Amino acid sequence: MNKYAKIGFSGLLVSFLGALPLGTLNITAFDIAASQSLTSAIWFASAVVLVELIVVRLTLFGNERLQFGEKLSNYLIPFGIVLLLYLAIISFMASAQISEMGSKVNLLPQINSAFILGFLLSALNPLHIPFWMTWNKVLASKGILETSKKSYTLYITGIGLGSLIGLGVFIFAGKYIFTNYESYSMITNLLMGLLYLGFSIYLMFLLVKKRLKLKTQ
Repeated sequence: MNKYAKIGFSGLLVSFLGALPLGTLNITAFDIAASQSLTSAIWFASAVVLVELIVVRLTLFGNERLQFGEKLSNYLIPFGIVLLLYLAIISFMASAQISEMGSKVNLLPQINSAFILGFLLSALNPLHIPFWMTWNKVLASKGILETSKKSYTLYITGIGLGSLIGLGVFIFAGKYIFTNYESYSMITNLLMGLLYLGFSIYLMFLLVKKRLKLKTQ
């Protein structure tokens, strides 16, 4: 395989596989496709990938500045916790209202733009930075990722395609496979609330762990 094709394929493969494990981004894309529209889900995915590509470009500049990445994560975690708790509360409220009134309630009544939601969820995800800093170093150490404009362009292009394909799997499933959203909206809202709550608790754990580590040092 041509070395430049290998760079692009490596970025695509890493981002595609990274998008498959269940998380707030892909499950939210699934939910938007199922409950709203395909267009909204595509706008959500576009915002998620846009932020991810910006993060990757920044980490390529900061591969040797791990401390900078850690400091940025420390600032992002509290905002991420607040956003996830907000989404969890909205989801639980929607589930409760549906069970009481038997009518559909918008999952995100106060964030009507799927693009803005995707941008916020992706931008406030502190796991982006360590994930890509690690993979940048791994691919560079193996001689795959070179320090050149062309190499970085192909790498970022592959990452964008891989993330879009990965999120596309969940969007396709939400739109064309899960066809009875109305019948299960109470359950899906409850599950979404638990997912957001679970990730917010995980981020709280990371934040406390970092603070204790700093105090110990």
